[in-house]
Amino acid sequence: MYLEVIDKLEALSKLKENWERVYDQDPDSHFFISFSWLSSWLDGDTTRWFVLAAKTDAGASDYVAFFPLRMRAKISKDFSFHNELAMAGRGLSDYTGLLSLPEYEDQAIAAFAGHLKKLNWSRFNVDYMRASESRKAKFLSCFSSKNFEFKHIPSINKRDNINNDICPFITLPESFDEYLATLSSNTRQKIRRFMRMVENSDEFRITLPDADTVDRDIGILLDFWRVKWGSRKGNRLNGILNTNREMLKRSFENDALFLPTLWKGERPLSTLGTFIDHRKKAMLFFIAGRDETFSEAPPPGLVLHGWSIRYAIENGFKTYDFLRGNEKYKYSFCSEEEVVKQIIVSTRNGKNLGDRLDPHSIPFFLRRATKMHEAGKLVEAERGYKQVLQSEPKLAAALYCYGQLMAAKGNHAAAAKTFKTLVGVRPNAPKAWLRLGKALEARKRFADAADAYREITKQRPNSRSAHRKLGETLLKLGRFDEATAAFNSALASKPGATPSAVQSMIQAAARD
Repeated sequence: MYLEVIDKLEALSKLKENWERVYDQDPDSHFFISFSWLSSWLDGDTTRWFVLAAKTDAGASDYVAFFPLRMRAKISKDFSFHNELAMAGRGLSDYTGLLSLPEYEDQAIAAFAGHLKKLNWSRFNVDYMRASESRKAKFLSCFSSKNFEFKHIPSINKRDNINNDICPFITLPESFDEYLATLSSNTRQKIRRFMRMVENSDEFRITLPDADTVDRDIGILLDFWRVKWGSRKGNRLNGILNTNREMLKRSFENDALFLPTLWKGERPLSTLGTFIDHRKKAMLFFIAGRDETFSEAPPPGLVLHGWSIRYAIENGFKTYDFLRGNEKYKYSFCSEEEVVKQIIVSTRNGKNLGDRLDPHSIPFFLRRATKMHEAGKLVEAERGYKQVLQSEPKLAAALYCYGQLMAAKGNHAAAAKTFKTLVGVRPNAPKAWLRLGKALEARKRFADAADAYREITKQRPNSRSAHRKLGETLLKLGRFDEATAAFNSALASKPGATPSAVQSMIQAAARD
């Protein structure tokens, strides 16, 4: 199996038809790994995303499997750096997964896992992978217990006693009456009575949005949701509202949103936000909002879900999914459920595979180490610079910062070694030569320091400070004629320089 890594949206967009062919034939595919959903969100992710795309061989024209992922840069409590691998869509999608043509599943999974084990990460969040138990088992079995450990983190909302690992859903029958027959008699009677109440009334109505009203209807939904849940979300509220607004609007633009609103006259009572997967004939209930001050009949949630389920059946949909969370009200509409889990795959030693940082995260980690340095957190900064340099030994910016830190600590041997590496990487950087010269001087290696300063004078013949440092070092070596020449060069560009000025400079250097 031949793999390619796709990490640019332009390249990914060219695979739409291929992606959708695989999606249509994969029995484990679902809305949250559809092309329209993922392509709408991948590029907005601040972490690095990439898609592993599998072909049967390098010359094949089509891909047979796709695995969307992301890599995150993380800082531990002790300020050490590491990377975490995650399923793409995590945080925005209720489910995650991979795609494969059924006949290539085993080969694709083995190839994907083999590639991931060559990357640099200490933790892989295999969160909410919705797939057959067989597919999940095949994938996880690729990570041996010798090198990796596994942990299931239950997703329990303790405040409300909701288990978000559980996903209730309805397998829709051929008719609405057939569906109603699966419910309790009480629920069945209520749905029929209250839907008739709405549909036979001049007072109540249910609307679906168009391009002119969608912003209004999304606003109604989110205003209701904010009133109900805003106090719990605290400082995260505005971010959640903005993300959900964008998510719903993009879904509408992609013909993937079902957004019914129940009205009493001109007063909106409730709105449901449901995703539509036309390819898999699935509806996925995502978010609801209702007027909490309305306590009369009909019950808005019951009516809108009943109305939505009937719409789904009449339009040939196969499932009505309530997504994650075993809230009690969902079971008044359905009796089926599936379990998806948060599975964490971690390296046993807690370090990144290969004991290196992910190359794409190096700039982030270097910035963080520099901020620690500037804040006076020298132990943490030193650890960070070392990790960066272990991964990128010739990274000039990291070498310079680490060398500075070593010099400030008085570890001049480490500073000299670091700056010597740096001038090998950046031979035309006078600042690096200056730092090297100072470190060598501190070790009383005056001849080597003089060579460093002389290199600066070659690169910058008019640098008075370089000529002076060279003169001071030569003086310590007892090379008076050469020192005098260096001091003369330092003063050459100074108007009115005299022999006495040179002597004064020599005397000052001698005193130092």
